[in-house]
Amino acid sequence: MRRIPSQVPSAVSRLLQASVLPTPPTWYIPVLSHPPPQLPPHQIVQRPRANDPSLRPGQFTDVAPVPQSELERRDRIRRYKQRKNRPLKVSYEEDRVRRQFFKDFAFEALRPVSLVEGGEIDQSVRVDGEEWTSLEQRGAYPTVEDCISFVTNLRKTRQVPLSEAYAIATKEFVALRARHELATLAAEMEARHYGAEFKPDAFEREFNLEEKSLETLIPADTRTSESTNIKYRKQPRYKWSNTVSPSSIPSGGFSGGQDYVEKWRMPQPVQVEGQQTAGDLLSAIPPPGAAEIETIEDEGERDLAFLQSVLGKSRA
Repeated sequence: MRRIPSQVPSAVSRLLQASVLPTPPTWYIPVLSHPPPQLPPHQIVQRPRANDPSLRPGQFTDVAPVPQSELERRDRIRRYKQRKNRPLKVSYEEDRVRRQFFKDFAFEALRPVSLVEGGEIDQSVRVDGEEWTSLEQRGAYPTVEDCISFVTNLRKTRQVPLSEAYAIATKEFVALRARHELATLAAEMEARHYGAEFKPDAFEREFNLEEKSLETLIPADTRTSESTNIKYRKQPRYKWSNTVSPSSIPSGGFSGGQDYVEKWRMPQPVQVEGQQTAGDLLSAIPPPGAAEIETIEDEGERDLAFLQSVLGKSRA
């Protein structure tokens, strides 16, 4: 433990009083006779060293150069913790652009990429640097890596922020892909017009297989032929069918709903032998006042019967 020189004699005197030291050291009496002087407060002054790279030529320095090994030795003596030599994190600007690109255009990762075409193209003669001002200079159908390289090239040559360079490059990329898609559709329509037949793509093949598998679920007795003539077969009541009865299909022209309303009318009244009826079933419905009169008469009869029963019991 380091101590100030003036504190050493007092520390030894305490050790002698506690019998930790049996005899005083040889220097104890001279130090008491001639105590060390009181030093002023020490202030650290930062001075440039001779091996400091920030020094200008001819700049004065009053400190001798200290090699790096000596500084490490002093740190080990003072038990200073040294930083562990960890490798720096390697990051490239192209990786940031590529990560953001696939976040915005995720379906580009599903497009097929030719692994043979890239080996046949001479990369040494491709346009680059300040001459590369448009993404179309790399072709009418640029790849994702071309777009990423164009972003970094714009940032270096035009001295623009990365976000602005990314916006310019992606705008041109979308325009070129849209133009290529429209040209492909126009070429396909023209080829079909002249009688060309194309093989079904992956989606069409999947749809065809799905339709075949769904047809196997239809019962054999309910399957209909592929002809245009609709044949109706009466099905049992407990079995559902997607066929339509011919009687339910309207015949003739459009009547504006009159044929449908005609089915709402009530049937003709039932004819009973020996009794002549006129009108329809609506005439059998009593008028509104008749029900009230019958109700009043029934209530009067019930009251009269109640009085008779009471008077009869009292007489008895």
